[in-house]
Formats: sequence, structure tokens, C-alpha cells
Amino acid sequence: MSSIEFSQARQAGSEAEHSARTRLTTALFGDRIGLTIFLASLCLFVLGWRTAIFITDTYTLANGLHAVSQGALGYTEPAYGGSLDTPGATASDGRTIARNYGAIVLSLPFLALIEGVGAVASLRIGIAALWALLALGAVAQGGTLLDRPRLVVGGSVLVLGVFGVNVLLATPVDDGATELYALQLFHLTVAAFGAVVLYRLLRRVDGPRIAVAGATMYVLGSPLVIWATVPKRHVLTATVTVGVMYCLYRSRDADGDGVGSRSTAFRASAYALVMLYAWVHAPEALLLCVALAAVDLPTAADNSPRALATIALASALALVPFLVTNTLVTGSPVTPTRLLRNTGPAVEAATGSSAPNSGDGSSVVAPLSTALRPFTLLGGELLLGFRTALSRPGDVFLTFVRSGSAPATLNNDNTEAVNLAVLESAPLLAATVGLLPAVWRRRDELTRPKRVLPATRVVDSYVVLVALGVCGLYLSRLPLHAQVTVRYLFVLYPLGIYLLLRVPSVRETLSRHARPFAWALAATLLIGGQLIVAVVALSVNGIGEAFQFHALLALGTAAPLGAWALLERSDGWIGRAGAGLLGVTTGVTSIFVWLTVLEYYALGNSHALPIVRFVGQLLELF
Repeated sequence: MSSIEFSQARQAGSEAEHSARTRLTTALFGDRIGLTIFLASLCLFVLGWRTAIFITDTYTLANGLHAVSQGALGYTEPAYGGSLDTPGATASDGRTIARNYGAIVLSLPFLALIEGVGAVASLRIGIAALWALLALGAVAQGGTLLDRPRLVVGGSVLVLGVFGVNVLLATPVDDGATELYALQLFHLTVAAFGAVVLYRLLRRVDGPRIAVAGATMYVLGSPLVIWATVPKRHVLTATVTVGVMYCLYRSRDADGDGVGSRSTAFRASAYALVMLYAWVHAPEALLLCVALAAVDLPTAADNSPRALATIALASALALVPFLVTNTLVTGSPVTPTRLLRNTGPAVEAATGSSAPNSGDGSSVVAPLSTALRPFTLLGGELLLGFRTALSRPGDVFLTFVRSGSAPATLNNDNTEAVNLAVLESAPLLAATVGLLPAVWRRRDELTRPKRVLPATRVVDSYVVLVALGVCGLYLSRLPLHAQVTVRYLFVLYPLGIYLLLRVPSVRETLSRHARPFAWALAATLLIGGQLIVAVVALSVNGIGEAFQFHALLALGTAAPLGAWALLERSDGWIGRAGAGLLGVTTGVTSIFVWLTVLEYYALGNSHALPIVRFVGQLLELF
């Protein structure tokens, strides 16, 4: 081969490799901005990663992952916690069964990654090196997008410096807790994809500027950092819900008129995503599925037998892991592990299913009753929740607005609560009140619904239904102690951010005044953060008082933001003031989140990165 031919072949190979990377980036992240958001989110979540157990339910999941990694679904000796009686664990046939097997099985690749890193290097150094690689990638992508070569160089030097400090401060990490680390890595990765999918959805709805602002608000303006590394279903529910929203939008926007193979493929993907989530948490998956069907089927342009068959096939395939796991664990494909506690003679007596009589037609009724039982249970929970909202409006206020005086959330010694209401956790959501005048102006259009809705209206409807459904599902149990930020309603944070960006004045403000938003956010974090730390250190006594200080600060910023949103003004100084308020409320939440991770719930200074642990030890606010 001549040198010219070799050069041409090499160039063709390079172009093919570049094209493959571009297709992969587009498929996973949408574009390079999405990739940058993903890498930056991962870096933040690893900074907030504490290699300890935050909620006792995690013992069950870690033990379950340990068992599955050994080729068993149950365990007789706990690898974590020292006891078989941990929240979520169930005794069955002489073994202990975990739950959320979807999260457990999907954490296996991360377990292999952790064990691989530990095999070639100290685990603490390996984690620091992984963070440094992520940070270098984020810096390189961000600097290239902004066309700032000096930013790439300076950022890379900073990242390498931080890595060096991590090496100097490194202490051994528990090598026997790899299952816990794998679960945490899986959850923080899913959380990062949640920010990416929200960006991709908003980019198609309103363009890249609004999309970047929305992803920033979700990552910094919600309690996402707190829950991203906690092996609970909350961030998984949020990411799945946003994923369904994206698929719904694409199903209506894919081929222009919502008819065609691509449209059907996205509709099928939405259902498949929900069905796969049943492997993690069947009750919430059922709620998401009911809301999806209620919005999708009546408004779809194509409900032909072929389209419905495609959706049914995708749903059935996605349900296979759930059904197989149920069969292996409970003996019934439709009985998830969460219902094991409810099986037995008492339930049989209550349902009358222990002695079916084929002579009276019960052979037909019993299977039908079994198939409908999840829907009747869901309907009962929703009805109970809405009745609770009507009969106990005070509890609704304590859950959504102000929780400090809620008896159910006070500590055991009646000291102030370490739980924040939804608005206290994310004052940014106060801007959603701007939807009220916007919807009122369009009331005539809304009272005459069309058979086929535009993509944004379909997503809007789904968001409202899911928000109402989640509230109905949990309101009868709220408020509760030790939720920190109403974690049962965590999905409301990304939904709320989507809704506030549907407010016309908010969208216009962020489009016109992106710089005031960015500067207000930066000033709040860099200057306001120091002031808040000083106030907490000098005048606050204990974690309860600290939480209530943050609650009052959040409400103090939420009030003017809500008032501005009701004005529906985005021009002139009013628009710039609104952009500033959006930045301030985002920053106020971020400061609370990072103080929670570094100081309030440091979990014995168990931070994965040594430099973060060192900073946390320096704070010692009380």
C-alpha cells in the first residue's frame, strides 16, 4: 500500500471513528452540551458522595446485592447491618428476601467496576482518579463548547491539583463495602442521566438556553445532590418520569403529525420504560403507567392495531425481568416482593380466595380479581390521599409550605424538625404560581380540548397527572419524621422545574436575561454561601435550628419570586430582577444541600473524596 493510500485509509478510519462517537453522543446525551451536563453532574454527585449508610433501608439492598452477586436471590447471613430484620427485608422459605431487585441487578456492572478498580489500586485513590477523569472530561467539553482554550488549560491544572491533594490526604476506605458503593454509583449515574434527559426535552421545547437553565436548576436548585448517592428509589422515579416525558414529546414530534414508525417507537419506549421500572417499585410504576395511558391513548393520532401491538410487545418484553424475579422469589409472576408480608391465611380469608368453587363461577372471577387488584389498591390509595387533603388541609400546608411546627416531624425530644417542606427545599418552585394567570388567559381553549394535542400539551397533561397522582399516593402518610426534604415527593422537583419553565414570563426572562441569572447564582453561591456559613456558625445551635434557619431563608426568597411570577413581566429592570431572583433561589437551595452533605449529615466524615472530607472537618459549625 502506498503512503497516499495509507493516509487516505487512516483518514477514512478516523472519520468513521468520529462519526461513531458522534452517533453515540447523540443517542445518549443529545449533543455535546448534554454530555457536558452529564459529566459535570457526575462530578458534583461524587463530591457529595458519602460512603456510609444514610437510611437503614440500604442495609437490605446491600445485602440483596451481595446475595445476587453470589448467585442467590436471598440470604441467610447479612453482609451488612448485622441483622436480618432490616427495613424492606422479608423472610421467605428460610431465607431473607430484599426488594427493588431492578436496582440490585442493574448495580452489578458498577460492582464489577468497583472491584476492578480495587484490584489494581487503593480504592480511595481509584475513586479520586475516576473523579479526576470525569472532571477533566467536563472541563474539556465545556471549554471547547465555549471556545475558551485557556479555560481548558486552567481547569485541567486545577483538577490535577485537586487530585494531588486527594492523594496526599487519602486514608484507607472499607474494601468490604463494595456492594454499598456499587448501589451508590448506580443511583448517582441514573440521577445524572435525569438532568441530561430534562435538558434534551427542554431543548426541543424551548431551545438550548432554556434547556441549560432547566438542567442547572434541577441539579443545583433541588435536593438532587442529597439523594443522588442514596440507594433509594426517589432519583430513579424522577429520571424514569422525565424519560417518559421525553418519549411522549418525541412521539408527537417525531414525524410531524404523530403518525409513523418513529412516533410509535417513542410511544412504545415510554411504556417500556415504565414497565421496566416495575422491577424497582411496582406501585409507582403502576401509577406512571395509568397516567401515561390516560394521556397517550386518547390523544394519539395513530391507535391502529399495528401501533397498539407494537406498544404491547415492547411493554411485555420490558416486564420480563419483573415477572421472572417475582416468580423466582414469591412463586407468582404478578406478586412483587413488597407484597410478601401481606400473603398468608389472613389475606386469603379476607379475599375469600383460599377455597375457590368452580361451580359458582369463581374460577373466572378469581383470576380477574387478581388482575384488577393492583388497580383497586392504587385507586384506594389515591382516594385516601385526596380525602386526606380535603379533611386535613393543615397537613398539606406542613408538607408543601412550612414544616417546622409539624408534630409528626419533630425530633424525639420535641426539638425543631430536621425536615423541610417542598417549598422550603426548593424555593425556586414558587415561580410555578405564574401558571395561574397564564392558564386563566387560555381557559376558553382548555375547555374545548382537541382530539389530537400538540406535543407540549401532551407532556403538560402527563406532568399534571403524575404530580396529582404522586401527591394522592403519599398525602395520607405525610408529614413524616426524618424525610429531610420530603423525599417521598422527590419527583415533584423535576416536574415543578418543567412547569415553571412553561410559564411564559419565566421563559422570556431566561432568554433575555441569562447573564443576570448566572451572575445572581454565582454571587449567591460564592458570597451568600460565606455569609450563611457565618450566620450558622455564630448564631445557630444544633442541626434543628440550622434546618429552620434555611427554611425561613428559603421562604424569604420564595415570596418575592412568586410575586414577580404573578406580574408576568420579563422586560426592563423587572425582567432582570426576576432573573436575579431565579438565580438567588437556585443558589439558596444549593447552599443548603452542600451544608447538609458536608456538615449536617456528614455521616462520620465518610466522604468518598479526601479533600471533601477535609473541608467538612474544617467547617465544624456547631
